[in-house]
Parts: sequence; C-alpha cells; structure tokens
Amino acid sequence: MLDFLLRLSEMNPAVRMERIRREELTEATLRELHALATRLMAEDLEHFRVHAQANEVVHVFRRVDTGGIVGFQFWRTAPMALPRSRIILGGKLRILPEFRRRGLHLLAGLSFFLENQLRHPRTRFYRLSIPSIFGFVSITEALAEYQMVDPKASGREEAAVRDAFRVLAEESHFRVDPETGLFFVNIYMTPETLGRYPPAFFEKPAARRYASVNPEFRTNGSYVGMWFRFTPANLLSLTRAITRRLLGTEATG
Repeated sequence: MLDFLLRLSEMNPAVRMERIRREELTEATLRELHALATRLMAEDLEHFRVHAQANEVVHVFRRVDTGGIVGFQFWRTAPMALPRSRIILGGKLRILPEFRRRGLHLLAGLSFFLENQLRHPRTRFYRLSIPSIFGFVSITEALAEYQMVDPKASGREEAAVRDAFRVLAEESHFRVDPETGLFFVNIYMTPETLGRYPPAFFEKPAARRYASVNPEFRTNGSYVGMWFRFTPANLLSLTRAITRRLLGTEATG
C-alpha cells in the first residue's frame, strides 16, 4: 500500500513528496524549511531547529517544475500505556495557501503510519492531534471514525489515550482543563483568519461537533483533542479522501 500511496502522490502533477529522516536532514534543507515557515508564521531558527531534531521524519512537498518547497510536516512516534501500542504525532505543519486543499497533510500522515506499520507489524498505532477547528474539519471529514478526548474516561484504552494527551500537553506547555478536556494553546483566531471561511464552513457537521465541545473557540485560545486508530475503515476512507483531493475533485480539507 505504501508503493500505491507514492504512486498516488504523483497524480498531482504540480507537487511531489519526499521523506527525510532526522539523521539525513542537512543544514541547507533545514534553513530552506525554516524560510518557508517564517513566510507563514515568524519563528526563530534555533527554536525551529530544536523542533526538527525532536522529530523522526519530515515530509517535504516540492513544486515539480522548480523544486521549491511549498509545504512540510514533521512526524514522530511515542510510547503509550497499552501493550504493543504507540502513538503517532504530527509536528509543525506548514503549507503555502495556494497549495492547500490538496490532501497533502493526509498523504503525509498515512505514509508515516504505513512506514511504521511495515517496520513494526504487531504494533497498534494511535493518531493523536490537538487541532484548531480548521484542522479538525480537514482531518475528521477524511475519517470513517474518530474519538474526542474524554477527561473522565475510565476504560483502559480511553484512559491510556487521555494520559498520552496529558504528556503531549506538558511537552508543548499547554494547559488542560480537567472538566472540559480542552487544551489552552494560547493561540487566538484573528478576524482575518475567521473571515477566510464562509458561514457555510461553520455549519458543516464536523465544525458543529467541534463547536459543541469548544463553543468559545473563536476567543478562548483553546483547541480540542481528538484521536483515532488506523482501522480498515479509516484506511479506506483516508485513501479515498486523498485520491479525491489530489485529483482535484474535492474542494475541502
């Protein structure tokens, strides 16, 4: 299936994806990634370097015609308190606005999962994410099934996921509300950002679910936590979503 995904990525004639492991990341490429990142959000080079070295892989998206970088996302895995289980975490995701809505982040995430599953076929992988409403809609619309973090969960799996989220929050210096399960990330949505999306976006089922858990998302600087397993249903749904977006037959995500 990994070979299929690589062939699938070639369906978009404008962009190609390359995988770079941490030990293969050169100073030149690091600075190239940082230059793109600062076009979208100002960030110190040394802080960016620390983040890059804390991850295992970066997926880089380049223009086919010029070779210029148009986006990237870092990835890593981490342990969790369940037998033969690990979590997959996405690091910095930066994509130029004109290259969004093509499913590139979905392609990167599914590719990273498959690479790890091939190396560790008996391991169960969980994908954890703390997204804004925009990231949440993009991810969940491509899934068949997913869960929101339940701060009062008592089941073994749910409790292990909740504890993994707490570790992730501590590493990222986020504050967790013990009652709502929301993560205070100290990132606030500007009127300009909200204005890029039509009212119909916020009426989508996924957006309405996000708002039901985080009704003050526009002003509270908090995101939700969501997770899913790479079940056969989710793998099929993700592959279909990536195919539609790479072929340009779907204008969302």
